[in-house]
This record gives sequence, structure tokens and C-alpha cells, in this order.
Amino acid sequence: MTSEQTESFLSRAPHALVPALRALPGLEETLARLVREAREAWPEVRMDEGAFLAHVAERLPPTGEAREVLASLRAEDVFLVFACVRGEARALEALDAHVLSQLGTWLPREPPALVDELRQLLRQRLLVPVEGAPPKLASYSGRGPLGQWVRAVALRLHIDRQRAAPRELPLEEAPVALAERLGADPELAFIRERHQEDFRVAFRAALGRLEARERNLLRLHHVHGLSMDAVSATYQAPRSTVARWIARARDRLLALTREELTARLGLSPDELDSLLRLVRSQLDVSLRQLMAD
Repeated sequence: MTSEQTESFLSRAPHALVPALRALPGLEETLARLVREAREAWPEVRMDEGAFLAHVAERLPPTGEAREVLASLRAEDVFLVFACVRGEARALEALDAHVLSQLGTWLPREPPALVDELRQLLRQRLLVPVEGAPPKLASYSGRGPLGQWVRAVALRLHIDRQRAAPRELPLEEAPVALAERLGADPELAFIRERHQEDFRVAFRAALGRLEARERNLLRLHHVHGLSMDAVSATYQAPRSTVARWIARARDRLLALTREELTARLGLSPDELDSLLRLVRSQLDVSLRQLMAD
């Protein structure tokens, strides 16, 4: 690594970070390591060292301990993104083979045709500039696995598509299917037959009273079947925090459903408790049917 390349790197780094970078012992060796790791990971992709290091420098955070900032970079992922943004054919092939090919595992409940369609939309979202701005993939900073970053983009895209194009089962009809599942208990069947419309309105109203983030969390975990780790990556929050958010959203949904049913049905506390216990036991199924908005 030449001094000229190092100075070029520093000229593209955030101004507030430059003094710490310049004072870092072995900066040239660190930059050489980044280049070497990138080459070793993708030897078939053409390398422009100066342009790659400029790409790295422009995505460094303005604050932080310089050594830790550089040590945390995933050089192989940053280089793959850098080459994809430049339109390198081998890099684009590698992105498809190693990252976008995982879309089906991120959305295990969706049919293959939908996954293929979403993969095309995701490729467009990541690689096509919009209104003169760089493509979204260019915003990847390298401080975390590229696969997790792309998965978060894919899940947000999937949610946006669901909002724009509801599934075949309208929200207004879904509670009927849920009510049929409640018919196994004769007493609950009686309540259902007498108050079916009230139940439909109550559950829909409870969902509507949730905050947007609560609905999204329930949709990702209960409808799409994503693990806590996957949802954690989507929201870039600790797994324990996400688990608390989802538990709180479930509890709030059930509490709001109880409020709505109490206001509409006039059932006794015991009848309400029995009904809600069954609703709770069928929550995954219920949400998959109901959250088609």
C-alpha cells in the first residue's frame, strides 16, 4: 500500500475521523489487509484498489475508535457491493448466487412464484438508481453481514407489496374462517353463531388499534414465520428486545380484543375468558388469516 493511496483514502474519509485515522499505527498495513481480504474472497472480480478504498472511506462513520471502525469492516462484503454498484458482471453473478438466492429461506411460507417475482423486484431495488441517487446497495457500510442487510431490505419490500396488493382472502372475510375453528366447543359455537358479526368487528378493531410497528412485528413473526433472530436483523435491535416487543404486541392485541368483545357482546367474564383462551391458542392461524392488509 503506497503513501499516495493512503492519503487518497484519508481525503475521502469523514473529516472528523481523519485525525484518529492518521494517528493510527499501521494504517497502511490495515488498508492493505482490507484489499487482500477482498481479493481473496472474490478473486474472479476485477479490483481497482484506489476506487475500492475510496468507497470504503466514504462509508466510514464520522465518530468512533479508528482501529475498531476499520477492524469491524467486512472487506469481502464491501468489495462485492462496490463491484456490483460499478456493474461488474462477475460480482453481479456472485450477488445472485450467494445472497439473492437465499430469499426463499427468508420467506419460507411464500410460494416459489411469488419468491421469484420478489427476487426480481429486490434486484431492481438494490441495483437501479432512482432519480439520480445511487442505488440502494451503495448505502451498505460493511458493519454487519451483507446477507442480513439484504434480508432486511427484502422483508420491507415484501411488506410494502402486501400493503399495495392485498391477498386473496379479504380482511372482512377472514374472521369467518377463524370462527369456524371455534366451533369445536358447543358453548363457543353458540356464542359464535349468535355474535359472529360482533366477533368479526371486534377482532378487526383490535388489530386496527395496534401501532404500525406492533402489526409489522406480528406479521413478520406469526405470518411469515421469521425467527426472533431474523426479526432482530430487520429492526437492527437486540434479540431480547425484539422478543419483548412481540410478546407485548401479542398481549396488547388480546387485551384490545377483550375490550372490543366486552363492549359488543355483553358476555360474562367466564365466557370471555374461555373465548380468548381459544383465540390465544389459535393466534398464529388467526393472524395469518387476518393480517392480509
